[in-house]
Amino acid sequence: MTWESDGETVPTQRPLRSIARARRMRLVVTAGAQAGVEMTSDERVVVIGRGPEAQLRLDDPSASRFHCELSLSERGVLLRDLRSRNGTFFAGARVREAELPLPCSFSIGASVIQVSDAGAGDVIAAAPSRFGALLGQSAAMRAVFAALERLAKTELSLLIEGPTGTGKELAARAVHEHSGSASGPFVVVDCAAIPASLAESVLFGHERGSFTGAHAAQAGAFESAHKGTVFLDEIGELPAELQPKLLRVLERREVVRVGSHAPRPVTVRVLSATWRDLRAMVNDGRFREDLYYRLAHARVVLPALSERSEDVPLLVQRMLDERPAGAIGARAIAQDALDALANRAYLGNVRELRATVERAAALAQGAIITTRDLDGEQLIARGAQRPRAPQESAPIDAFKDAKRSVIDQFEREYLARLVERCGDNLSLAARSAGLERHSLRELLRRHGLRAE
Repeated sequence: MTWESDGETVPTQRPLRSIARARRMRLVVTAGAQAGVEMTSDERVVVIGRGPEAQLRLDDPSASRFHCELSLSERGVLLRDLRSRNGTFFAGARVREAELPLPCSFSIGASVIQVSDAGAGDVIAAAPSRFGALLGQSAAMRAVFAALERLAKTELSLLIEGPTGTGKELAARAVHEHSGSASGPFVVVDCAAIPASLAESVLFGHERGSFTGAHAAQAGAFESAHKGTVFLDEIGELPAELQPKLLRVLERREVVRVGSHAPRPVTVRVLSATWRDLRAMVNDGRFREDLYYRLAHARVVLPALSERSEDVPLLVQRMLDERPAGAIGARAIAQDALDALANRAYLGNVRELRATVERAAALAQGAIITTRDLDGEQLIARGAQRPRAPQESAPIDAFKDAKRSVIDQFEREYLARLVERCGDNLSLAARSAGLERHSLRELLRRHGLRAE
């Protein structure tokens, strides 16, 4: 198992007790200035480009800093261009995203890269099946736990990526709890929920009278997290005008409140998370490259639930065990019902699985969830998509979670209808929705509705 830090690959040193087998890919540069360079990787994703974070770095002026990425699939390798400046080409055609058979070759400028399957190799995975509140016994998750456990003991800024519902905030909390700053505060900032006019005040604080409504001086998130951790959730939504100010704070480790000129030193660990691909945003000019490198001293990607379906039984059982003592409904599940849940698709990942389990448990006819209960749960879930009056006794979710769930549900339903109507024609779908092609593609990827 390895993890990335400032472009360097650092091997784990702690003895680990279990070994999993994973496929590897072999990359060889067959043309261009670096012809003859080759590498074999057991990472789930390999990034190619000129930037220091790329696993395969190309000294080619046509290559973007984050040019493209490769990931092994059942039928070959998935090649995805990261909105590079000059494009990625296969068989003479420019490729945005394509699943290619192995072996294959593609080109970036004057460079040609050949990809082949290098067979299975040993990937060391951490023995524990949980890290903080995260749970999983799959090789993918246990490898993530090993990386998070080691990174928690450092002061490196960590970027946590992954689809919605995979547990990015849980990962950040676990890193804080296992760090040397665990006794300090853990302050969460949801960058997607901050009004642009108040973003600077929320992050850095303000003095009394600095703007309308500022009746008293107030510390911002960074000051509040002094000697602890600040977690910048959905960092990809940070307003562009705030990015240079955040960069200045990360470089100088001091904040200046709105309405003040006096810098205030802060000692704080910075963790951030996003479902967006910040590397593509860097290539597009929508996210500052220097800020990216400040935030991503190390980077961990949480896998989608579809990539670790073997974890579903473990997750379901924990969700049932965590039901409140006085909750009405089942606290166990039949094996055939558990198998049925493991075979479902969860576009909302673990968050959607939890909602499914909670509905099934509450609606179960007996003390054990059966397949018949799951059929009823699906009918209720479809009916629940229609507006209904809130019940006084119904639990109230945190505003942030409730808002995100509603938005996720709307986006999934809208995109599913759009794809059904427009089929495989991504251009037609983008025009119909009034979206740019790359924006629609990102939304489809986020919700598991890939457009081939």
